[in-house]
Amino acid sequence: MNDDSLELPWSPSLTATQLKLFAMACMLIDHIGAFLLPEEAALYPLCRTVGRLAFPIFCYLIAEGAERTRSLPPYMGRLGLFALVSTPPYNAVHGSPWYALDQPNVFFTLLLGLTTIFTVKQAVPWLLCRLPQPRLADNRTVCLLPELPICALLYLAAYAWHTDYGGYGVIAILLFWLLREHPAAAWGCFALITFVGYDFRLVQYIGGRVSDYCRMTPYDLCAHRVWLGGYTFRFQNARQMAATLAMLPCLMYRGEKGRCSGWSKWAFYAFYPLHLTVIWLIQIAIVFFSDM
Repeated sequence: MNDDSLELPWSPSLTATQLKLFAMACMLIDHIGAFLLPEEAALYPLCRTVGRLAFPIFCYLIAEGAERTRSLPPYMGRLGLFALVSTPPYNAVHGSPWYALDQPNVFFTLLLGLTTIFTVKQAVPWLLCRLPQPRLADNRTVCLLPELPICALLYLAAYAWHTDYGGYGVIAILLFWLLREHPAAAWGCFALITFVGYDFRLVQYIGGRVSDYCRMTPYDLCAHRVWLGGYTFRFQNARQMAATLAMLPCLMYRGEKGRCSGWSKWAFYAFYPLHLTVIWLIQIAIVFFSDM
């Protein structure tokens, strides 16, 4: 890490493999709560809150992987492949037709986020180098002209397509990559987009208008959120803000890959559709035995 890195007061370390395993465990706990427990169950809030740590860690690892991989297109291809493979079990646990793509799984979000990195890191510079003035590729202002609209389109694609975590996930991945040398700034920005992004979603949920909120004083805004939102409003926002705690395990990452053979790399990808399939089978078993 460079001098601007954010260091913890102690010195434990996690490899990329260990970080993936931790994120997978959090995701499994989240999905057990989401798909197998009723909302009134005592463990439901705990499972869903622990699960908030998984997605930012995956976003962080996508940004790290984009910088360390030998070639981005094969990386994007793997994400695309498992996005399709995961669609039937993802739809099954949600009770949707197996072929539906109206609410795509998280692999689609990760793919769109990695595509934004590919756009900024390789695609736009490659295109500019083939213009009559190839030195334009070295000018960041010129590069931003095509990069910004393309990244905006990818964000809007995730938002409009209702992928898991939507445009919020695309922005998070791009932020972690752009600010990879400045962890404090990266996690500060992530906390900001987490609060703002989910606050605006909840403004729509309670029937308010964003323009009404813009005219409020900070005191009135806080009071409005507490009194109009009620328990559900405050709980939902607090639960998503728990995602910022993913900073702690990520700061223990020191850039080491860890033990990861060729087959285990694919096992990390396969875990997502496989565990959803198992949860779906458990759902079927629960319904079957409850009807007996």
